[in-house]
Parts: sequence; structure tokens; C-alpha cells
Amino acid sequence: MKLFGFLNGQESHPDKLLKDHLEGVFEKSKEISNFHGYNDLVDPLKPICLTHDVAKSHVKFQQYLKTKKGKYPHSEPSSYLTFMLTKDVFQAEIVRRHHSYQLNFEDIMSFWRNLNYQDVIKALEEFLDLNKIEYLTEKEWKRLIFQSWHSQYLLNKTVKAEELWFNTRIENSIFITSDRLDALNVDRINFDKISYQQDRFDKFLESLPKNHLSDWKNKIRESTLSNVDTISEPGIYTITLPTGAGKTLTGLQASMKLANKLSLKTIIYVLPFISIVDQNSEVAKKIYDKVQEDHHLVSASKEKEDLDNLERFILSFRYFKEPLIVTTLAKFWEVLYSPNANDSMSFHRLKDAVVILDEPQSIPPEYWQGFGETMSFLSKKMGTYFILMTATQPKIAEGKELAPKSSFPKNRHCYNIVNEKIKLSDIKQFTADRTDNSSLLILNTRKEALKAFILLREHLKSNLFFLSTWVIPKERLERIKQIKQLENKNLPRNLISTQVVEAGVDLDFDYVFKDLSPFDSIVQAAGRCNRRMLNKLGTVMVAEIVDDDSENERSYASYVYDSISLNKTKEIFSNKNKFSENEVQELLDKYYTALSVSKYQKGPWYEIKEGNWSNYKPLIKEHLYEDVVFVDSDGTVSNKLYEIESLEHSLENYERKKQLWKEIQNYSINVPHKELEEWENYCNEVFLEDDKKLEYKGNGIWLITQLGIGEIYSEEVGFIPYELKEDFHG
Repeated sequence: MKLFGFLNGQESHPDKLLKDHLEGVFEKSKEISNFHGYNDLVDPLKPICLTHDVAKSHVKFQQYLKTKKGKYPHSEPSSYLTFMLTKDVFQAEIVRRHHSYQLNFEDIMSFWRNLNYQDVIKALEEFLDLNKIEYLTEKEWKRLIFQSWHSQYLLNKTVKAEELWFNTRIENSIFITSDRLDALNVDRINFDKISYQQDRFDKFLESLPKNHLSDWKNKIRESTLSNVDTISEPGIYTITLPTGAGKTLTGLQASMKLANKLSLKTIIYVLPFISIVDQNSEVAKKIYDKVQEDHHLVSASKEKEDLDNLERFILSFRYFKEPLIVTTLAKFWEVLYSPNANDSMSFHRLKDAVVILDEPQSIPPEYWQGFGETMSFLSKKMGTYFILMTATQPKIAEGKELAPKSSFPKNRHCYNIVNEKIKLSDIKQFTADRTDNSSLLILNTRKEALKAFILLREHLKSNLFFLSTWVIPKERLERIKQIKQLENKNLPRNLISTQVVEAGVDLDFDYVFKDLSPFDSIVQAAGRCNRRMLNKLGTVMVAEIVDDDSENERSYASYVYDSISLNKTKEIFSNKNKFSENEVQELLDKYYTALSVSKYQKGPWYEIKEGNWSNYKPLIKEHLYEDVVFVDSDGTVSNKLYEIESLEHSLENYERKKQLWKEIQNYSINVPHKELEEWENYCNEVFLEDDKKLEYKGNGIWLITQLGIGEIYSEEVGFIPYELKEDFHG
């Protein structure tokens, strides 16, 4: 297809010719397609790439580029031309929605069916000469739109909804990536291939401190690697090992060996929490050079002016560029399912990839069946190898086990279950003898954890720490490091926390108290108890704490977890209130079997199968009724917020705003709006305008100023609800 002769000097972006942009996007789509073995997509992508911005040639858009005044929405009129050339509604829809998100099938067809053909022609004539192209007659236009939907999908069902979703998503993924790359003036991506370096692993293993578990861990790892050699086709595999058995290193080496053996393109290591992304990235970087750490708090390690265009692109869009990516489950969920254009960009990186899902039980049980079907579908369509790695293997999908059946050489801890509800004030009796040792208390809500801290701080004086999502991420990571340092010196340490420490956080305590939660969550928490089998038998205590302020003595667990998981857990505990670590797997099997009896059919996969692309919910539920709060703990946040507010809305400032926003995410927390209103009312009554401790910035964004540090936000425990102000400060 020849590029249209009417593009004479028009620009797509400041100082970038529209003709060059369209051709550049197509060239980048070829590079991406060819590297990933999608050579058959080059031809279908060509008309999408070469028409997606043609309406930018309209005089109104050209004026906007020069004056920054007035706008001309270019995506929809560009998509009219795409359909004229491709005769494919779904390819045209990729163009129409390339700055927004994909719609449900019914909404897509409703839009195209209701378009007035004469209005389409009129819109096209405003920026191109129709005499120079072969365009559809009104009769052809209507016939093709009818066929696109009715004959293929609604009537004959010749193409299943999930097949249409996949075909559209893979084209969308490659095209959107190519478009954003070219807009940032990236010449080429130059993908790197994975290289397995056995000597790097050997050197790293030799550098690790030797202890009584080293030989046991090495035998498990070697047995797992031996089983990896038997893998010959894409599919779902599992590595089930107890906590503390060295899953991270075993999983990394297994995936790299598999990728090297089968010439795979990418390894994507998926973790449930940001805090352990940092931890596992450090391990990965010691055994491999090209590791990309991906989560929403990552900002540039270089100064802005030192970043090249590709680095800016990766940072701005969180694109999975490197051969080894360490990311979060929330981001991976977006890559799989989110209808937003930018979220789909890394989807094509799943082609010929190894995906390690560390702690997959953190996916809510109602999504397990659909997620399992997604993995099975993608392993067939994309040649993806999924490895589910955990100590508590949920029944998400049937997979071949790669690890040997193993348990720790001896029991590390025992479980004691209190099969009656207790009040939060009763928690003191469960910590009576813990002052000279190390203890971890995990509560279910932030307010419950803070109340427990207030109750116990005089009792647990020695090196007492607090963690919750009301502590800014920057301080959470630092606190985990401080606790680790005390652990390495075998010094007393006590931590009161929410669930942020349950899975994957490499901390060890003699004693763990856990407020009631689903059984697999309790087992994950127990993984922090005598983790390294260094001391006498550890103790894991479980009790159900009720909220004194609620009606009918509602348990804190019910605020966080679904009733089915909690009831199945209580059933297990009603028959067995004391058990040791070596009995856990049998009890877990009973728990997961009970959960899977009534199979759920919920989540994005089943929406996709019904053609409902935009009925998407993030894996982590959005903080309903919660606002974003920035904490100016070191005096840097106010200036960056002011700069964001001051920058004019323009293409040039978009990148700077996004970078600043990422930098201050390390200082952000989410707090219920009503909690902030209570503080605001108090501050307005007591303080002058110039002495503001809390400022509302608009759009659900607040700032705790440096004057508010110590009162509204404590460096010890994070945000303090107004109702607990007197209890905390005394």
C-alpha cells in the first residue's frame, strides 16, 4: 500500500512529519513482529500503522500543534479510512480507540452500525482527496459492517469471542507499542536474547553463607532442574516447596535453563507485592545483567537529561523490554486483561516466554478457574510456559510438578488455634512472654493494627516496629531492612503489621500471632516463623479478633476476606486446633478441595468469553472512598507537587509530569476520605492559614505538610486517624 500523496509537510507531533511518523510506526511494528515470530502479522498491521493518525493532517490539528489552542479529535476520522482499506471493523476499532480503551463487542458494533455513511464521507473529505483512493460505496460499507459482526460472531459463531479478543489484542499490543516508541523518537528497540550462564549461578551459590540447610536446598534445586530438562512443550507447570527452601533462586535458574534450552524470548517473574519485587530483583541482578525491575514506584536511576529515548519510553509506559522482567501481579493482570491501550503494550512479550508466578494464591479464589483457563489458552496461542511457584499450591490449574516432594528436615513451628472470638484488648495475653525474643503480629486492617500497637508499645518496648500501607512505601522498605539487620545480629525485634509481610518477605521471627484469615494466608504468615530452622520450635498462634466498635461483634477478618474462604478455614480448625508444620500440606489439600467444589466463574476471562472487553476490574480493588495523600516527610514533595501543578498541559510537559508523579509515589498513601475530613475540620478550627498541616489539592489529592509530621503522620506508624489521636499521642 502506497503512503498517501496528500501528506505534504503536515506534522504528527512538534517537529515530526506525519508521513515519517506513520512509516516509523510501521517499521517498528515489523521489528517487534519479526522478533517474536509474528511474521504473519506484518501485513495486517500495515494499514493500521499507516492510517492511524492520517486525520492529523486536518488543518485544525495542524493549528493546534502550532498554537496549542483548539483541538481536533483525530482517532475516529482516521479509523474511517482504516475500515475503507481493511474492510475489518476490529482493525478499524484498534485505530479509533488507540488513545483510550477497547469497548465491549456490542458497543463496538452499535457504533459502526449507527454511523451515517454520508457523515463519514464528509469527515474524510475534510483532510483527504477521495478521488485518489479506492473507497467503499455506501452499499459495500453497510454490508461489510453487517458481516463483521453477524455472520462471524452472533449467528454462525465461526469465531469464538476469546479468539476475536486475542487477535485484536495482539495486533493492538504491537501497534500501540510501535506508536508510542515512534512518538518518543526511539529508532529501534534492539531486543536482547536470554543467555544462560551456569558459571554466574555457581559463583553466586558459592558466595552464599553455608548453614545446616544448604545441602538440603541444593538437592531440591538440582532435582527441580533435572525435571526442567524433561519439558518439551508450552503449558502449565508447578514448583511446590516449603517457605525458606530457596524458591526464588530455584525458579530463576529453572526458567533461565528452560529459556536457553528452547530458545525462548523472555522471562517474566511475577510477584504479589512491590516490597518483594525489590528483594527478588536484587537476587536476579546477581545472576544476570539485563534485569528490568518493574512496578509503579520505579523512577529513573539517572538524571532526566541522561536518559536516552528508549529509557524514557520504558519508564513512561512500563514496557517489558529486557529479557528478564521482575514485576507485580497487579501489573501482569493489566497486561493480560486491561482494555486500556497502554496497558496492552507488553502483551506480545508473552510470546515464547517463561512466566513465573510466585505466590499465585494471592489471586482471589473467585478468579482461579478463569485465570487457569487464561493460562491454558495463552500457552496454546503464544507458546507461553507458566510456572506456578509457592508453598501453598492452590487449585488454579492442573500442571506438571517440577519440584521433588519435600518438607523441611524437621518441623520449624507448630500451630495453636483459638477456636473462639477474642477482643483486641485480649491480645496482650498472647504476647506475655515475648519481650526477650522476636515476634510478629499480623492484623487484618490498618486501624486494627494501629490499635494493637498502641496497646502493646509499653509491653513490647524492645525494637518495636510497625508496618501497614498507611506508612509511605519509602519508609516501609527501609523498615524491613532495619528489621533484617537486627535479625542478622540475632537481636530482639517485634513487628506489628498488616498483611504486607505475609508472602515472600524474607524475615524470621520466633513467634507469630495471626488474626484469622483464609488458611493459605495463615500458612504464608507462618513462613516468617523460624524460617531458617535456627532456634527451638516456633509458635504460630491464630485467633479471630472482633471489632469492639461494630454491631454484633463483627470480626476484623470479615472486612477483608470473603465468607467462603473464612468458613472453610474455620471448618478445618474446628476439627484440628493444634498441628505441626508437617501436617500442613494435607490440611491445605482439604481446604483447596473444599474451595474448588463450588467452582467460581467470575473475573475478566469470562467477561472476555462473552465479548465484554471493557467490563474489567483491576486485581487489586480500587480504594473506594479513599483519597491519595502525599506525605512531605523530607521537604521534597511540596516542590514537586507545585511543579506538577504549574506545568502547562502540553505534549512537551507530559513526560516531565509523569516522571515527577512517579518520584512522589514513594511518599504516597491511600486514606479514606472521611478520615481526612475529620483532620481537616480539626485543623481549620485550630490553626491559621499559614500554619496548615493538611492541604487539599483537589481531585482527591491531599498533602500532609512538614508541619503535620508527628501529629497527622507519625514516622513511627504512618497516618494516624483522628479518632486515635488522643490514644496515640496521649
